Amino acid sequence: MRRLRWFLVLAACALLVGGLAALAVADPFHLRHARWFTAGLVLLALLLLTGAFAVLVRRGVLRVFVLVVGGIAVLGWVAVVALAARVSVENRTVSEVAEGDRRLVVVVAEPAAVPIYAVVLRSGGGPFEQETVVYQGVEAGPVPAQVRFVDPTTVEVRTGGGCVYRSEVEAVTLAVDPVHRPLRADGC
Repeated sequence: MRRLRWFLVLAACALLVGGLAALAVADPFHLRHARWFTAGLVLLALLLLTGAFAVLVRRGVLRVFVLVVGGIAVLGWVAVVALAARVSVENRTVSEVAEGDRRLVVVVAEPAAVPIYAVVLRSGGGPFEQETVVYQGVEAGPVPAQVRFVDPTTVEVRTGGGCVYRSEVEAVTLAVDPVHRPLRADGC
């Protein structure tokens, strides 16, 4: 009976952590570091599930089997996260315009054979810093000439080719409507 209680507690914790991981994947608040929250929560859920099933089975070969399968799952997840971290592209900041705790940041993908510029809106700081894309340029497209806050809910991006893109921003979730993604470098 005691093992069943521990199993239920650990399984409930794993279910709760799994729900938080699903929330991190959905990312309704556009957290800049959401992928690390997801990675850590999935790892914790795997550990809790392994522990729950290890507690449930009696000692012996079956418990060793559960621990080995759980260990393989944990190591596999760590390998997937490490590989994903190695292939992800980091962005270099080109310029930044601030208004209060919000910042419009022009970034370029690094390293890239052909530069691709984007404009992101960031808010807050630390592990819960928010970031969302406002404008995504094309390969060999020009650097945005000017980015600015029009008012508390509107941002504007002007390109070197004379195009003007305006987007509405929701204050809490940092949702941007629309996200501008031109199809050509020579037109709007």
